Amino acid sequence: MKALCCGSFDPITKGHEDIVRRAARLFDEVVVLIARNPDKTGFFSEEVRRGFCEKTFADLPNVTVDVWDGIVVDYARKVGASVLVKGIRNTADLEYETQLAEINRILAPEIETVYLNARPQLSALSSTYARAFLRSGKDCSPLLPEAILQDIEQMRK
Repeated sequence: MKALCCGSFDPITKGHEDIVRRAARLFDEVVVLIARNPDKTGFFSEEVRRGFCEKTFADLPNVTVDVWDGIVVDYARKVGASVLVKGIRNTADLEYETQLAEINRILAPEIETVYLNARPQLSALSSTYARAFLRSGKDCSPLLPEAILQDIEQMRK
């Protein structure tokens, strides 16, 4: 069974990493899908985000990374994925993701959405906070995967 973990991953956080690693234990294949949002300007380029994700999951042979410019369920159909995995940090996430799941169900009733609750110690993490740390020169190690910290530091120089 193939699952998608989709988002902007701008940048990928330890919270994202945890959700994908848990999904990789539950599903045969997991695609980390960097979904383009025409309403947002990325902090990092898609190429950099893809590289960060690939580096973070290099040790997981059943995880791949891709970029998509369109409706996520269309991508899911294209690659034969039957599940969308969404991480839930709080009630606001649940409300937003539930609405999105209902829209996706209208578009593609054969594709299920599965929620994985964030671990309590990771529930406050977000890409928004990570970008704020990056902009202000703060230590990002509490927020970002170990695999990309060296790259982040090189980019800051």
